[in-house]
Order: sequence, then C-alpha cells, then structure tokens
Amino acid sequence: MGITTEGTCVNCNNDMETRNHLFCRCTLVIRLWKSILSLNGLKNATSSWDYMVTRASSTWKGKSLLTIILKVAWTIYVYILWEERNYRIFKDRHRSTEDLLKVIIEVVRIQLKGRNINRADKTNYNLCIAWGLA
Repeated sequence: MGITTEGTCVNCNNDMETRNHLFCRCTLVIRLWKSILSLNGLKNATSSWDYMVTRASSTWKGKSLLTIILKVAWTIYVYILWEERNYRIFKDRHRSTEDLLKVIIEVVRIQLKGRNINRADKTNYNLCIAWGLA
C-alpha cells in the first residue's frame, strides 16, 4: 500500500509497537483497561498479553454476569484498540480513552439487552448500575 511506519506506537508515541505494548503497556490501553475493570469492581493488574490471554481463558468460565461482561468487554477492547490504531494511521482520527470506553459500554449494553439478569444478586445489581443496564 506504500505506507511506511517507524514502528512507534501511534496511540502514545512513546514506545515501539508490539502486540504486548499495543494491548497491555501503552498509556492509552492501561487507562482503558483500568476503566473497564473498575466498572466491574475489579482492580487494575497491568500485565503482558500472554498473561491476560491465559488468565481470561482459565478464569472467565461459566455464565455469571461478570464473566459475560468481561468476555464481551475484552473482545471489543481488542477490536477497538486495533481500530483506533488504524484510524490514527490511515484517517488521522484520534479518540480519547473516554470515547473508546463509551463505545465499549454501548457494545456491552447491546449484547446484554433483553437478557434475563437476576438483579436480586448484589453483584449483578452493581454491575447493572455500573454498565447502565436497565
């Protein structure tokens, strides 16, 4: 396509773009993942790509609301970060962490729309409030 890049992360311009940096170490993604975890009542754990994938595949099992939200949020997180990278390279368009988080919240809400959620469960109730699930 005739596009040459220096290999620097276009999301932060601070480090070389690697899979680990793009999805786990970039300042933009650290803030975004921390916000996602916070909505779920979880603490931020900065880690590597391999660790995040291993943890997700070994612990996000079952059909709890938290597990479903984490799976959907993780999927859109990865997608939207790649999309943001490409927007910055090819369209010179930049979105803030807050804008990216709004997209993730909206996708989670759409995916969970119409599901029968037990709001009598305190954890589920708190998740519904945090994610704006009516």
